[in-house]
Amino acid sequence: MGPSPEDTDRGPRSQLTDIGRSLRSHVTDIGRSLGSHLGRIGRELPGQLERIGRGLLVFLTHIGRGLRSAGVGAHRSVRSYLAGIDRDLRPYLIGFALALILTAIPFALVATNPLPKPTTLIIIAVAAAIQVLVHLRYFLHLNLTSTPRENLVAIVFTAILIFLMVGGSFWIMFDLHNRMAM
Repeated sequence: MGPSPEDTDRGPRSQLTDIGRSLRSHVTDIGRSLGSHLGRIGRELPGQLERIGRGLLVFLTHIGRGLRSAGVGAHRSVRSYLAGIDRDLRPYLIGFALALILTAIPFALVATNPLPKPTTLIIIAVAAAIQVLVHLRYFLHLNLTSTPRENLVAIVFTAILIFLMVGGSFWIMFDLHNRMAM
């Protein structure tokens, strides 16, 4: 079915005017809808922030009570308190510090780009491998001397699977790249 006689009588300018009016109408409707959604978010946000603040206050109060019940009072010195933390949290703090350093090094290399790309990629890969070992040692408390044989077998199996998946993915990507370059 062809254009109606009304459309053929009107010129392109009047058709563009109609399209412009239609677009203006749609943009106005979208603006109203967006304004109502933003207004609703603006009304609900203070209540949600207040609930988050109350939850955080309860959490911090709970931590404070736990520290108090653990015998950390005004009579204990800061040094003895820190010695108690060293005993319990030392592996976690060391692991956290190492994880931060091993994350910051690749991030800084990518952000500043001081080295050639292949060197940067090698450093990132080495930092990632070291970070996996740090997580296994300091957060999961796995080491080769005290870990049961089953855990060691599971870790080796997981490492082989990860190696195969990552290696296979790289193989596929490089093969596709080479095929597309030809």
